[in-house]
Amino acid sequence: MARLLTRTAIIAVTALTTGAISSAALAQETIKLTFISGYPVAATWIAAFEKGFVPHVKAALDKDGKYKIDWNFAHSGQVVKPRGELEGVETGLGDVTSVPGAFHADKIPLYNLPYVTPFTTTDPKVVADAYNILENEFSEFSRDWDKFNQVSLSATTNVDDYIVISSFPVRQLSDLNGKKVGAAGPNLPWVTPTGAAGVSTNLADAYNSLNTGIYEAMIVWRQAMGAFKLCEPAPNMLEAGLGAASMHILTVNKDVWAGLPDAVKAAFTEGAASWNELQSKLLVEGAAGGVERCVADFKTVVTPMADSERKKWAMGLPPLALEWAKREDDKGYPASTILTKYMDYMRANDQPLLRQWDKE
Repeated sequence: MARLLTRTAIIAVTALTTGAISSAALAQETIKLTFISGYPVAATWIAAFEKGFVPHVKAALDKDGKYKIDWNFAHSGQVVKPRGELEGVETGLGDVTSVPGAFHADKIPLYNLPYVTPFTTTDPKVVADAYNILENEFSEFSRDWDKFNQVSLSATTNVDDYIVISSFPVRQLSDLNGKKVGAAGPNLPWVTPTGAAGVSTNLADAYNSLNTGIYEAMIVWRQAMGAFKLCEPAPNMLEAGLGAASMHILTVNKDVWAGLPDAVKAAFTEGAASWNELQSKLLVEGAAGGVERCVADFKTVVTPMADSERKKWAMGLPPLALEWAKREDDKGYPASTILTKYMDYMRANDQPLLRQWDKE
């Protein structure tokens, strides 16, 4: 009889426990969100989102089990093409994205600063850290995102050090004279002192453009050179030390953000730091791997640019930063102050500046 009662008690306890678990499971709220991008997972900022941000958010939310994110990963141009990320999240086609600042200098001009200060640093973490400090200090950053119905979570730098790849050997500036050089919009002013013709392009179009001769050389970075096999049509690489730039900004649709529970917002904010950290790590690792792959598979010839030629290139550029600062000051931004703070941060961190952009 005692044994029967014990078994009955066990069954009762099990039922109660199962009921409690079922109730807890039913109480968990699932939030469906769509991440959009025109770029594939081969791009470090996309890989870092899936492998850094998403797991970090999941781990944070699993602690109390109240919320779960059901992600729809709509990258690789499924919803928007490259350059369409900003508008896609603004209009609600997606909820979360990584906005390539290089293609929206007219809309979010404060993220263009690294492009008007080339030859300043080859450390992507230093650039990202500087920007995350500036974003916290100057409300103009968030005001710009308000215009496009978005909230910025973090900035990162998806370029460690711009290089020049080409279908012909390049050792000095004069070798580019008369050639066509592909570059993202903000990179185009860098081409002018070389005597080459700049052609506006983006990473997604680069392989075909190089392969068909739309341009014969391109300003790009090592990780992308290897990941997108750009060294196949352009097996010559010039280490010019142009520096880190190309800001990507992790954003969330503002209306979606307003509707998220505080716990989810906190997890996203923490996860954004993981996104930046992993993206920088993947970028640096990918840079080394990209060069190795190109040398091994496509016999890429790597040529370091002479210091005298680098100095010649840097000093041959117009005062890009001062021109940018005046232009944005006139629009009501504290651009001159931001420029000085940015350069002060670079100097304080002993970066190899070839030019004092806030002074000349």
